[in-house]
Amino acid sequence: MEPPIVSSRRLRERMTAFGYVHRLDLVDAGWSGESIRAAVRAGQFIVARRHWILAPESGPILVRAARAGGRVTCRSATRLLGLWDPGLTDVGHIAVGAHSSSCFESGIVVHRAKPIAPIPPRDLVDPIENVLAAIATCFPYEQARSIWDSALRARKTTLEHLRAVPGWPPQARRLLTEATALSHSGLETRVVTRLARVGVAMVQQALIAGHRVDGLIGERLVIQIDGYEFHQDARQRRSDIAHDVELRLLGYTVLRFDYFQVVHCWPQVEAQILAAIAQGLHLAAR
Repeated sequence: MEPPIVSSRRLRERMTAFGYVHRLDLVDAGWSGESIRAAVRAGQFIVARRHWILAPESGPILVRAARAGGRVTCRSATRLLGLWDPGLTDVGHIAVGAHSSSCFESGIVVHRAKPIAPIPPRDLVDPIENVLAAIATCFPYEQARSIWDSALRARKTTLEHLRAVPGWPPQARRLLTEATALSHSGLETRVVTRLARVGVAMVQQALIAGHRVDGLIGERLVIQIDGYEFHQDARQRRSDIAHDVELRLLGYTVLRFDYFQVVHCWPQVEAQILAAIAQGLHLAAR
């Protein structure tokens, strides 16, 4: 038998990107019960419900889901997938069967809705269809739309596929119509959805002067949105300024807003955009 430390390394290699493996996946790969136990001891892995083996650093939400016989879903799953995070209260979201008797401590949102996509029995993270369905029912439209747009942008799924899947909850119908892969961040989604509320259509990722702009209103009003982590790179900042100058020389009006303005000062942002439209800055000279 190989040394336990070697077995623990091989076991880790079998884990998903999220840091877990189902015991039966190891058995199917030829592992014996003793070799699994030795590897678990050597690697100090976490064992939940006998079937799940998790890396110590896999995170508490995965461990909770494994111990409950459930799956990580909704916002907790989108965070694992690296999608846009609306930055709300930090609670865990776990999906379980409709008749599950699992008990959870405070700080866990339990989802019992019927899944719209089949559940692989050896996965601890819900399929993306179920995750997005949970998002649609758990969050207001704007926040849900930001996450849906992020999933499409990251190519976790496609709108064509989602529209072909039956069984969506009513809250998802508008998202299936309006979600898009064009938003580079949830901030862009926030801007386009809030402008739509006041009757302003913004074309996303319009190509002008060889570069994409975040938004174009009418023919000449450009909206640029800088994310929270944006502009740590001085070269990127200089490039943005140069592009803004080029746009102005071509007759465009450029309004640039940052994370703080969009998130915390939206009434002022909206007022400035509407004032620019009132002045006709969105129209080309006739």
